[in-house]
Amino acid sequence: MSAVDEIRSELSGSTNFDEVHEGELFERIAEIEEQEREGKLIPGLDKADNILIAAMFIVLGVLPVIWYAVMYF
Repeated sequence: MSAVDEIRSELSGSTNFDEVHEGELFERIAEIEEQEREGKLIPGLDKADNILIAAMFIVLGVLPVIWYAVMYF
């Protein structure tokens, strides 16, 4: 049984779409599930992304707190 047939058996009749649009929906869901299994859907963050996240946290999160602590005390 293909991926589209499995999805069709699970969701057929419960999408409130007509038959043509429902078939297109099932094909797109099958394609997304295949990409997800292969790990191509959402690539992971690399080291540079993690460094930028940490820098943004420090600049936008920690420094303003320190600034206001110095200003008020």
